[in-house]
Amino acid sequence: MSAHYDRYLTQHLSHVSRPGAVERNAIFVLEHHGRHFPSDRNAAILEIGPGFGGLIDCLHNRCGYRNVSGVDISREAVEASNRVLTSSTELAENTVEFLEHRPEQFDMVLMLHVLEHVAEQNAIPLLEAVRGALKANGKLVVEVPNAIHPVAGAYNRYFDFTHKMGFTDRSLEFVLRSAGFDEVTIYGCRIPRKNPARLIQRTAQDLMELLAAVRLRLYLPKQPLNLALTLGACAMKRF
Repeated sequence: MSAHYDRYLTQHLSHVSRPGAVERNAIFVLEHHGRHFPSDRNAAILEIGPGFGGLIDCLHNRCGYRNVSGVDISREAVEASNRVLTSSTELAENTVEFLEHRPEQFDMVLMLHVLEHVAEQNAIPLLEAVRGALKANGKLVVEVPNAIHPVAGAYNRYFDFTHKMGFTDRSLEFVLRSAGFDEVTIYGCRIPRKNPARLIQRTAQDLMELLAAVRLRLYLPKQPLNLALTLGACAMKRF
């Protein structure tokens, strides 16, 4: 297990460790990706890198999913998740090996702000292992910072020493298809307009992204551009 993650939660994510922040971030995940979640509440859902366990808690106790689990290489994260939902999360020295021992076991795998922490040479083997652990028609949902965001792209790529890669919409789709996924949908994850303060923040962000997109069109007139702060992806395994 990498020493970088021994105390990752307390040393790097303490600013989002308060219960209110953990719950809010879990709700944001449902707003960004909820349309991809299975309707069957008995579906097997695995979260790789569950952090404080907020999403596991939300899926199990708020949404009613009865077969939610997690895996992490950080003992601290495993302990945090298991405090939220007892025996939900397992410690694994090697996530690829963990997945390879569970062929076609899961209906959905979640990797939320995980893939950017994976070294380039390990990304496709990890995603291939995820695909092997999914059942037919299973889904992988990914969330990563957008490296070409006009304001925060460089900051989000480099502010964390454990970030190994940056992704754009094109490179995220490429790596998922290279791992063998049959259908890949890329979309932006933006702040929901939940209250007046969020509405003002979102409106300012939308305007800034629009102006940046107009400028980028002068250089990349035919390239599709997604300038959301965070990118989401849903990749399906058909067979």
